[in-house]
Amino acid sequence: MKTCPTEEQLNDLILGVLPEAIASELTEHLGDCSDCQIAMQNIATGEVRPEVFADSITAAPPRNSAYWDVRQSLSGLHPALINQEALPAASRLRQTVLGDGTDAPQPGSNQLSDDELTFLQPSDDPAFVGHLQDFQVVRVIGRGGMGVVFEAFDPHLHRSVAIKVLGKKFQQDKTAIERFCREGRAAAAISHEHVVPMYQVSRIEEGEIAFLVMQLIDGKTLEDCVKERSPMAADEVARIGMQIAAGLSAAHESGLVHRDIKPGNILIEHATSRVKLTDFGLARITDDVRLTKSGVLLGTVLYMSPEQALGEPVDDRSDLFSLGAVLYEMSTGKSAFDAPTPVGVMKRIMDETPATPQEVNSNIGTPLSELIMQLLSKEPKRRPDSAGQVARALASIVTEHGPISPLQVPVVASSEVRKLSNEHSIVSRASSIAGWIVAGLLLTAIAIFIVADRGDRTDANPVDNVSVTLNSKGRKGEDVTAQFPSVVLGDNPGPVWSIDFSKDGQTIVAGVGDGSVRFWNIQRQEVVRSFNAHAGNVWNVKFHPSLDLFATAGDDSWVKLWDGETLGVKHGWKLDNTVRAIAFAPDGKSLAAADRDGQLHIYDVTTGQEQNMIELDHTTILGIDYSAGGTSIVAAGSDKMVRVFDAETLEERQNFDGHEGPIYSVAFAKNSPLIASVGFKSDTWVWNADTGETVMKLKGFDGDNWGVGFVGESSQHLLTGGQGGTTRLWSLKTGRNIATFKGHTAAVHDFAFDAKRKRIATSSRDGSIRVWDTQAIEKLVD
Repeated sequence: MKTCPTEEQLNDLILGVLPEAIASELTEHLGDCSDCQIAMQNIATGEVRPEVFADSITAAPPRNSAYWDVRQSLSGLHPALINQEALPAASRLRQTVLGDGTDAPQPGSNQLSDDELTFLQPSDDPAFVGHLQDFQVVRVIGRGGMGVVFEAFDPHLHRSVAIKVLGKKFQQDKTAIERFCREGRAAAAISHEHVVPMYQVSRIEEGEIAFLVMQLIDGKTLEDCVKERSPMAADEVARIGMQIAAGLSAAHESGLVHRDIKPGNILIEHATSRVKLTDFGLARITDDVRLTKSGVLLGTVLYMSPEQALGEPVDDRSDLFSLGAVLYEMSTGKSAFDAPTPVGVMKRIMDETPATPQEVNSNIGTPLSELIMQLLSKEPKRRPDSAGQVARALASIVTEHGPISPLQVPVVASSEVRKLSNEHSIVSRASSIAGWIVAGLLLTAIAIFIVADRGDRTDANPVDNVSVTLNSKGRKGEDVTAQFPSVVLGDNPGPVWSIDFSKDGQTIVAGVGDGSVRFWNIQRQEVVRSFNAHAGNVWNVKFHPSLDLFATAGDDSWVKLWDGETLGVKHGWKLDNTVRAIAFAPDGKSLAAADRDGQLHIYDVTTGQEQNMIELDHTTILGIDYSAGGTSIVAAGSDKMVRVFDAETLEERQNFDGHEGPIYSVAFAKNSPLIASVGFKSDTWVWNADTGETVMKLKGFDGDNWGVGFVGESSQHLLTGGQGGTTRLWSLKTGRNIATFKGHTAAVHDFAFDAKRKRIATSSRDGSIRVWDTQAIEKLVD
């Protein structure tokens, strides 16, 4: 071929729809033409080019437009999904409208000049550039090789979303549409805290428009982070890599290979620094031969595995090589296989071994350097066995740089967790033994307490008879094992951070890691209502003590009071940072909320007005509760202190010191001045709020505790939940652990007690809820 192929021909080559003779001729031409290689790379990898549409929105929305009400009701921000470069223009646009007190000029029309955007229907509100089905399109975020990405507003669920629309030139190509929709289904099959959630895969038959709806991330790409600070610190490399590996583990468990792991497809949330994997545009079901025969052309060359560059079949270990290339660049500030042309890069990938990260950057420790080089092994069999294994190795490396909270340790697929005790280290034993010892306290506790592989799906095992160890009354030291029915509500799309029983005991409400709130009917073991409440984790959910209302708090800094019947927002309060703790006053008139900046707010439930607020210096508040009479509030958090405040004036009455690290949960007794607190490490402290005395310290077991609460009318018993998926029942008369509930495969974060039916519900990072029937130990929780 004497002349270069057209972009359309290159697209057809990628899609594998060209006749074999023409495909062979094009492939031969590509081997000698660096310009076509670069063009092919840009098309295949879907590089976002937002500057193409920088002027798509030609005028700011008027000040009285519904656009600003919508944005304010969500978060007051202008988040971007893929490329943060699109954000400043939108921010300046808003400042133009709100900063000078004048209305911006009205847009002349909703007609878009770019031919590729004519599928959008005109919007009634001039703030929006158009609508697609029911979604109101706000702006163009970027453009990739396969389509255009928009920020849009979902009027039904009142949330911002990102919509990726298949490019116009592919809309009539059945193969392209099939691949595009497969991308959406592949991503939707993964539910994990480190993967961007896919909400919807849609296709409008009229006009053949195919599009994906996904979470809109307020953050920036890892590529931007590397440009800002390169090389990155070793502990940051390990922390980010640990979360990437955990997200990959979830994908691989679903039978998916991402195929395009690169810094541009790794997002970092602003508020939480949490890592999110996105753009499964090249992910394929591993046994789908028809769609992988052109694999040599798919993927970003700098991060391709040798087998991918050669067009050979790939599996999970190909993603691990790409992860190694990303970690290498983070550690050294240089690409492992950089060369002037894509062909030169592929030759280096297949034939050359780069200098170790430690040789390039002496600040990179031996364990991390060795792990990266193992990931970059030319032969797949010489790489680590799984992404879950890599996540755990990186967690051990993180601990070498200082203490790590279990919240920073990502959820790894349960099958990987169960292998933990039998697997060998994948980094040098001599260089990483100390890190593994520390990591063991955080990670192997999960394996230690697993009773059996029971799974989390209600359809597979709706009721477990799980072993609960009891200490026989009057026979100290003798353990009696009984079988207690455990209903498993496992179909939750992420970690279940908080739960509560409804007043009638028929329903459990759950706050989930994907931002949703779910209502479970316990008897039918099914979700009866579900909706998205927050952008990010729902850290807390509580039923009102008497009215048909419930409150939620989330990563997005919002506290919301919901109508239990309509699921409409009765009141909403925007705090300055992530809200981890909320509590209703016993009389239901007030709601307390606390955030990561140490602010404690009191709101009037009826009017929505703020009644009072204080700010604690140098602390994050992680737990709060009201006293039984509602006259006091207890708060605790990262400064290791338990503080008791007057509920009306917020004047500090008492404070207690004793914890060795952050306090994750605190609770008042129901009919006494006792306070219990748990947190870093396993001990539980009990205090007297009236006298200021330490009542007792309950010696715990390995791992941190995340939840604590008094049970029974007499408040003579405590529940604690933490690492290892274990919940323990304690007697405050004897200070002994009298019952242990086992079954979760990851840390227990919250629980609720149904006094009428003597049931305990527990929730876990493993995405499940368990409801325990404790009738057999009724006298213990009277």
